Amino acid sequence: MTRRILAGFLGVLVILLVLVVGPLGARLSAQQHKDFRLGAQSAARAIANAEEERLGDSGDRTDRAAAGSPVADAGDGVAILGRSGQLVATTGEPIPAAAIADVRRRLTPQLPGAVVVTAAIGSPAKPDGTVVFVRNADPLNSRVHALWLALATAAMVTVGLGAVVAGGLARWIGHPLRDLGAAATGMGQGDLSRRTDVQSGPPEVRAVAAAFNEMAQRLAALLDSQRNMTADVSHQLRTPLAALQLRLELLAEDAQEPVRADLTDALREIARLNRLLDGLLAVARAEGTTAEPSAVDVADVVTERVEMWQPLAQERDVALSLALQPALAVVTPGHLEQVLDNLIANAMDALSPGDEVKVSLHREGAGVVLTVADNGPGMSPARRATAFDRFETDQSGRKSGLGLAIIDRLVSTDHGSITLEESAGGGLTAVVRLCAADEWTLISS
Repeated sequence: MTRRILAGFLGVLVILLVLVVGPLGARLSAQQHKDFRLGAQSAARAIANAEEERLGDSGDRTDRAAAGSPVADAGDGVAILGRSGQLVATTGEPIPAAAIADVRRRLTPQLPGAVVVTAAIGSPAKPDGTVVFVRNADPLNSRVHALWLALATAAMVTVGLGAVVAGGLARWIGHPLRDLGAAATGMGQGDLSRRTDVQSGPPEVRAVAAAFNEMAQRLAALLDSQRNMTADVSHQLRTPLAALQLRLELLAEDAQEPVRADLTDALREIARLNRLLDGLLAVARAEGTTAEPSAVDVADVVTERVEMWQPLAQERDVALSLALQPALAVVTPGHLEQVLDNLIANAMDALSPGDEVKVSLHREGAGVVLTVADNGPGMSPARRATAFDRFETDQSGRKSGLGLAIIDRLVSTDHGSITLEESAGGGLTAVVRLCAADEWTLISS
């Protein structure tokens, strides 16, 4: 933005200078030429007046002394022609014969680097002779060059001052806007404590900065209130649920069928409510986390979590396999474990004895790809499109809960992505894409 403001300001300034300095220089140069010619004509007329009486006294004799004039400068040339056009006298620098011949033919003589003027001696209607006056144009050229140099210097100084002013103006406007953009980016990445400077920049920018800070403060307060409310509600619900679960367990121990079966179903629903409360707390923690990703050995994490799930897989007669390549990804510590646990748990809950879950890890381009694939019933395309929504209801009327919503939130926090695809041969494959550590270093630098 600073470059655009500077370029725009200087562009307008240069155009104005061209429109002003060019015509002004041309006008002053033309005036210099005009004044120089007028000076030469005035000197020629003065010589003609002085020569009128002398020419009358000496007639058209060509052997008299050369005419002299106090108005002729050093470097000027003067020639006196008689009534018949013969050369009567000369003084100063010699005048080329071609110029004298042009005057005799009543033509305007042209000499390079000089101004040539003529003046009639005596009556213009019936002159006694003609004065041919030649003045060197070097002083004129020097003055014109000095004029253009002065104008060019003034224009350059103006452009320099304009650049200083434009640079200050660009920084005055651009710095608070960049600070505002950085604060907005920080908030978008989860840092709700970011604020921007409201004391610098134009009044309009300061007003926007103040509005942004007020919005950020209200948003932080709102999210904090939401997290606190979620935590408080979850905590308050745990106590009666724990008491209810304990009483039902005691009743189930002494109850007879079919009451025992009903109590078992009730205990299963209480367990589901407890898992729901855990999910609510996990979502609140995930949404309140400021992402501070770092390089993590994904292969070690995946190996550890698969080993932790092997006993349950064996108990349920589900084959849990692992295929991985060494890979480092940028994630927030603890996030990857939660993602794997949720994906493996969801897969195993959907499988029957004899089914399998395959966990794989490999490098793909600039990212690290982690997949959890099963051969279970899978999901329809419409169901996969809304699977990451909270409490989404499937075709059977069962709600999905918060597991996939938590996974999506954690992966997005680490600048990754997750998609659900159909497994080859049926089933569901969750594909998690994370940024590789080496690529993250290049992007950050």
